[in-house]
Amino acid sequence: MPDYTAEVIQNGWPEAGTEALQDADTIVVYCDGGGRHLLNPHIDELAPLMKAGAGLVCIHYGVETLAGKPGDAFLDWIGGYFEANWSVNPHWVAKYEIFPDHPISRGVQPFEINDEWYFHMRFRDGMDGVTPILSAHPPEDTMRRPDGPHSGNPAVRKAVANGEIQHMAWAAQRDGGGRGFGFTGGHFHWNWADPNFRKVMLNAIVWTAHGEVPAAGVSTEDPTQEQLEANQDEPNPSIAKKEKKGKKIMRTVVDREVATKPKSDAKRLFLSDPVNKKTPGISVAIDVPLGDAKQLFLAVTDGGNGYSCDWADWAEPRLVGPAGEMKLTDLKWKHASSGFGQVRVGKNAGGGPLRIDGKAVPYGIGTHAPSVIGFDLPAGYDRFVARGGLDNGGTDQGSCGGSAEVRFAVYDKMPTLEVSGGGSREAREALDGLDVGGDLAASVFAAEPQLLSPSNIDIDHRGRVWVCEIVNYRKHKGKRPEGDRILILEDTDGDGMADTEKVFYQGDDIDSPHGVCVLGNKAIVSAGDKVFLLTDSDGDDKADQKEVLFSGISGSQHDHGIHAFTFGPDGKLYFNFGNAGGQLKDKDGKPIVDAAGNEVAARRKPYQEGMVFRCNLDGSELETLGWNFRNNWMVTVDSYGGIWQSDNDDDGNKAVRINYVMEYGNYGYKDEKTGAGWKADRTGMHTDVPLRHWHLNDPGVVPNLLQTGAGSPTGITVYEGDLLPMFTGHLLHCDAGPNVCRAYIVSDDKAGYTAKIREILTGSQDKWFRPSDVKVAPDGSLVIADWYDPGVGGHGMGDLDRGRLFRITPIKHDASYKVPTFDFDTAPGAVEALKNPNYAVRYMAWQSLHAMGTDANSELQKLAASKNPIYRARALWLLGKTDGQGKQTVAQAIEDSDPNVRMMGVRLARQLDLELEDFVAPLLRDPSPQVRRELAVALRESNSEKVPSMWAELATQHDGKDRWYLEALGVGSDLQADACFDAWIKAVGDDWNTPAGRDIIWRSRAPAATAYLVKILQDPELSEADQARYMRAFDFHEGPEKEAALLKLLGL
Repeated sequence: MPDYTAEVIQNGWPEAGTEALQDADTIVVYCDGGGRHLLNPHIDELAPLMKAGAGLVCIHYGVETLAGKPGDAFLDWIGGYFEANWSVNPHWVAKYEIFPDHPISRGVQPFEINDEWYFHMRFRDGMDGVTPILSAHPPEDTMRRPDGPHSGNPAVRKAVANGEIQHMAWAAQRDGGGRGFGFTGGHFHWNWADPNFRKVMLNAIVWTAHGEVPAAGVSTEDPTQEQLEANQDEPNPSIAKKEKKGKKIMRTVVDREVATKPKSDAKRLFLSDPVNKKTPGISVAIDVPLGDAKQLFLAVTDGGNGYSCDWADWAEPRLVGPAGEMKLTDLKWKHASSGFGQVRVGKNAGGGPLRIDGKAVPYGIGTHAPSVIGFDLPAGYDRFVARGGLDNGGTDQGSCGGSAEVRFAVYDKMPTLEVSGGGSREAREALDGLDVGGDLAASVFAAEPQLLSPSNIDIDHRGRVWVCEIVNYRKHKGKRPEGDRILILEDTDGDGMADTEKVFYQGDDIDSPHGVCVLGNKAIVSAGDKVFLLTDSDGDDKADQKEVLFSGISGSQHDHGIHAFTFGPDGKLYFNFGNAGGQLKDKDGKPIVDAAGNEVAARRKPYQEGMVFRCNLDGSELETLGWNFRNNWMVTVDSYGGIWQSDNDDDGNKAVRINYVMEYGNYGYKDEKTGAGWKADRTGMHTDVPLRHWHLNDPGVVPNLLQTGAGSPTGITVYEGDLLPMFTGHLLHCDAGPNVCRAYIVSDDKAGYTAKIREILTGSQDKWFRPSDVKVAPDGSLVIADWYDPGVGGHGMGDLDRGRLFRITPIKHDASYKVPTFDFDTAPGAVEALKNPNYAVRYMAWQSLHAMGTDANSELQKLAASKNPIYRARALWLLGKTDGQGKQTVAQAIEDSDPNVRMMGVRLARQLDLELEDFVAPLLRDPSPQVRRELAVALRESNSEKVPSMWAELATQHDGKDRWYLEALGVGSDLQADACFDAWIKAVGDDWNTPAGRDIIWRSRAPAATAYLVKILQDPELSEADQARYMRAFDFHEGPEKEAALLKLLGL
């Protein structure tokens, strides 16, 4: 369609408002819906455009909005919408065989396709002006979920039972000539590769723009894999055109009874209609006979659109009866829970005054959904009277106040609340709401009551799963007086499910533990303001000794505090903390000065925000490896010494990222010089918020491996086993926000990396699935921990009674769990164990072989000659750490045919503090830019007089297009910026003004670079964007050279 142009506006409502939409013939909206729909706050602004005849197309979640004003607008503009508690969102294969005589149907052939096809939409009365385009009969299994805002209701069940046809796409005519189109598919972005699926949408866009749809419909070339994966919150698996499904092994949840908390027998005495800002007085009157009830439980749940600013008040609550009238606020509750903040008498959940509809509440109780407050009833009272209303603390919030909606309920006993998200909560049905990735099988390894709310796991050399089990988190602190626990779960009969549970340690000193790392008979536990080393001295699986490795860490009871430790191939420990961690102190509370001579504290000297560390097993020789992250939840390391982690954005900005941690890098969460946040204006800032978020326009910020959109990233590991070869050498990662455990298939990209996503286990139907960690077992299978909760983030915890572990095996595997037997006492046996994909097994092997010294050399050299570069690297690390073997081992490593092993050799040489001539000089012209990247990083630590000339030689190989290489050059030169820059200028002479040369000048912190910035900016052909880029570089300089350069630029 050559006469059409499309402008894409990302990340919400356009900054210019409706001005950006004035010339649009049609507007296509593909966004989050419900209470978060981007159009909800802009109905009045958009109405004139709709009245003027602009078209509107809403896709998938974009067809869901709120009943009331937004819903009425959608009925007018597109003819229908998804209404909570009326419409449903199952995944199913829809067969479309008959199409109406309508322009949108032109050229569309019968097709069937699996998607999250919403149906039972709320349409205009009598379908007035609405033409169904895609219609089908949903199968009965679309009704298998229990009733819920999105999963089922009596009306839709009746419609499906009666065989009523459902409409998944429709066209609508508006009074005045405007046109609209609703399309409920589009959850699986790779479905756009289907030509008929795509043609329906393209035809609709043309039709709503008042264009002429060709007789054969609008045709386009098949989208590429890259196009299908672009601009997604949840990128597609690597095979996009066909959705491959794995297998669910159900026997593990039926062969043996898995106990679950019994359902409450509470009787519901009252349930309100949804209360929202459209409700008169934004409240509902409550007058409930209590009969012979002995207890009173007040509950607040969301109204069906998720927990969004659902601040709620029980206003003027009182008991009435023969004994008179008593304010409920005069009684002490026996139970109180709030989804945000705290339950408070006389104040709202956030601690502010109680106000409903702008009016003060004389007395009452403030809370936030989901909430339960319980009382024992005194004698002489048989009625409960109150008002239930939305507190202004929620409704006044611009981001979500308009979508606040709750329901108030009264019970005679502690209830089990139904929470939006769909699906059964029973452990025996835990797999029902999950999708398993292609070629994989999933089974339940353990479930409540064997464990509750796992935040982190590890797997020891015996195949046992160690669990950080949390109950005492934030508002629930003290709920379990004995403290939180470190559990050991074991499958003793090899059937693939845990059958024994042991408590390794319990105490309030580890409340809310965020990490466990098992090292033989020891476990490192990260909790609160300390890192503990717990030792089992007598082999009874109970901790006998407790030592402190680190202390003084901020962020107790905070998700952004200290996280888990990981054992590296170099015999060292790797760990991190988020931006609440603040600082590290030793076991005695003394500040730690790291190997670079800097105090480890977030004070921009130079460190700030979240950080990554490496140290010896006893905590000594600590190094700070990277900084300026937000909440880097966990770090992992591969066999070559490559470091990887994820990092969370400021929630809601779709900027979750995966990082390769190039050592000594700044990762851009805050401004390097000022500490300002990403929202602060700065020269040349990105228009795209997810990129702006990490200061990626600034010189001195290491690029991201991958940005995955919105989320709450958690555990990460590297898979180096054989059982699941599709993952070998790649990253495995959990993201609790979008309910998914994924693999990142990493590939080289010049001096850095890029990655594609492959999903492993996804909570497509069960939105309580909150994967918190993934680990590799000794047999090569995976274990995924599931925190299992209705919400994520905001320091909330809505469920205290559940937690699961899932096991992932190949699809043809019998799901048995057979842990190999290891011989750590002999060199051949320990070398064999060193090949295992499990970190704890490799720790045992490493310690044994290291203790053997040169007696293990023969066996290790055999492994170092393996065809597998992963095995070679592991052997070389050990050989290099053997007394007297370091220099020759580095020489062996840097001559390896695999660049990953050569990089490993460079890293080993740095740890051994070898001379640059021993490992940098031979590799200065290495064909791999990744190897040269590691050389540049290595130069940072050296005081050799040869650093500038070596750096200049590396710098002359920059191609002007490789940000990874450029930042490595910056890392390597920053501490000797003047000398390195001068050496490079001497090397290139007058040929500095190239794309590569301008890059180096932009990144350099040498004062002399400012004069060259002036020369670049004086180029009359320099684009406006490049002018901003080079002007920004001045912000990272100071001193007289900068002042002189700026004066010259001004002609002064």
